[in-house]
Amino acid sequence: MNERQMQFRVGVVVLATIIIGGLLATLSGPLTTSWLPWGRRSYIVGIKVDKAPGVDQNTPVRKNGILIGRVKSIEEQPDGMLLKAEINSNRPLYAEYEPHIRTTVIGDATIDFEFDFKHKRLPADAQPVPEGYEFRGAADESPFDAIAKFGALQQDFAEAAHSLNQAGTEVSKLAAKLNDTLGDGQKEGKLSHLVETTDRAMKQFETTLTAFNEILGDPPGGVAPTNVARPLNGQPPLNQQPPAGTQPSSGQEMRRKLREGLNELPDAVRDMRSTMNQFRVVLQSAEKNFKNLEGFTEPLGQKGTDITSALLKAVDGLDRMATDFNSVTQALGNRQSTIGQLLYDRKAYDNFNTLMLNANTVLTDFHDLTFRLKPVINDARIFMDKIATEPGRIVTGGLNPSNVK
Repeated sequence: MNERQMQFRVGVVVLATIIIGGLLATLSGPLTTSWLPWGRRSYIVGIKVDKAPGVDQNTPVRKNGILIGRVKSIEEQPDGMLLKAEINSNRPLYAEYEPHIRTTVIGDATIDFEFDFKHKRLPADAQPVPEGYEFRGAADESPFDAIAKFGALQQDFAEAAHSLNQAGTEVSKLAAKLNDTLGDGQKEGKLSHLVETTDRAMKQFETTLTAFNEILGDPPGGVAPTNVARPLNGQPPLNQQPPAGTQPSSGQEMRRKLREGLNELPDAVRDMRSTMNQFRVVLQSAEKNFKNLEGFTEPLGQKGTDITSALLKAVDGLDRMATDFNSVTQALGNRQSTIGQLLYDRKAYDNFNTLMLNANTVLTDFHDLTFRLKPVINDARIFMDKIATEPGRIVTGGLNPSNVK
C-alpha cells in the first residue's frame, strides 16, 4: 500500500467519524432532529407567563418529570412573556396540564407540565392540544426568594417574641395582684381582711337587730320563748326577766319601759281617736244649736222640756269629754308614764339616737364592702377570661419568673 492510498483511507475514516459524531450529537443534544428522515417529529405550543427567570433557548421542558422538549424561542409582549416550546410528537399535552417555571440553586431553569393525578382525573374524552395552543404558566419561587422572605419574617418573629414577652409580664403582674388580694403563706391578703371586716360588720348588725327585736318583737302566745337569740354584748333579751336578786341595768330597764310604752301607745291613740270623735259630734251639735239660736225662744216655749233634756245631755257629754281630755293631758304631763318617759327622759332619746347611728354605720360599711368587692370580682373575671382564651400566658409567666414585679 502506497502513501496515497493510506491518506485516502485515513480521510474516509475521519469523514465517517465526523458524520457519525454529528448524527449522535444531534440525536442526543438540543438540536432538532425533524430534518432527519428517521428523526422525531415535534409540534409547537406557547406558554404565557408574567416572568421567566433563568429561561433561555433550549431550556428543558418536562412533563411529570420526563423530558418532552425544549424552548425554541422567547417573545416579549406588553402583558408578559410568550415562550414557544418544541414538544416531541409522541408526548401529547392536554389543556388540564399547568406549566411551572422552576429555578435551581445554581440558576438553571426548567419548565414542568404537571397534573394532580392524586386528586384529579383526566376527562375520558380529553384530546391533546393542537399546534400553537397557548398554556397559562406561572413562575415558582426560587430558593433564594424563599430565603429572602424568611429574612423578612425575622422582624415579624422578633415582634411576636416581644409581644409574648410583654404578655408574660402582664400575666406576672396579674399574678402578683392576685397574691396581694388573696394573700399567701407570709402575709394576709386584702380579701381575707375584707372578709373579717364583713364578719365584724355583720355581728354589729346582728346586735342592732337583736336590740330592735327586744323592743318591737312580741313573743308568741305572750310567753317568753326559750330560744331567743342572745345579743353579742351578753345582755339578756328584754322579754326575759333577770334572775331574782339581780338589779337590771339602766339599758335593760330603759328598753323595757320603752317596750311597755310602745305597747300602750295603740290604746292611747285609740282612746284619743274616740275622744276626738265625740268632740266632733259635740261641735256639730253646738254648730246646729248656734244656727237655731234665733228661733230658740219659740221652740223653747213649745218644746221646752225636750230641748232642756237634750241640752242637759249635750252638757253632760261635753263634761265627760273634758274629763277624758283632762286625763290624757295629765298622762302626757306625767314624767313617770310611758309617754312621759319618751318625752322627758334624755337617756331614752340618746339610746334611740345611738341605735340609729349604729344602724347607719353598719349599712355604710356594707355598701363600702359591696363597692370594694366589685373591682375584685371584675379582675377575677378578666383573669379567668384571659386564661381561658390564652392559656399560653401562664406558661410564659412561668418561663420568665424574673419579670414578676
